[in-house]
Amino acid sequence: MTSKYRCQHDKFSLKQLKKRGFSLYLDELFDKDEFPNIGYCTEECKEKMKEIYRITFEQYLEIINKYYNDSRIFDYNLENNPEECDLWMYREFLSARPPLSPQDEYARMAIKAMKVGIQDGKPVRLCELQPGVQCDFDATNLPGSEEDEREK
Repeated sequence: MTSKYRCQHDKFSLKQLKKRGFSLYLDELFDKDEFPNIGYCTEECKEKMKEIYRITFEQYLEIINKYYNDSRIFDYNLENNPEECDLWMYREFLSARPPLSPQDEYARMAIKAMKVGIQDGKPVRLCELQPGVQCDFDATNLPGSEEDEREK
């Protein structure tokens, strides 16, 4: 049954969410003022919204878990610690299109702060490499790292 009134959830699309990822609707779904309340919904709409929430939160939790698993721990020493890599920078690094360069400023920040690297021009999580396989570039093998340290 369809309603003669426009449902505020019409703008939410499962197809777009699956194509673009969890960040598409994340802000709206978390913001109490933007929360998509039930109004002139149909049963199909309610099921669609439940699925949108499920996919969004599962993907969000997955990237958060990866972020904390891959975070490096540093002694409290502001002079030698790498720049911070937030969740969004980490996510952008992992979703970067190849070829990824170790000279890219944001890639370097992610590599220094996280347990990630570049293999064959692609971003990789170190924990996902096969045993015995080394990255082309990681925090221990990053071109120009000596110059970075001298600049500090």
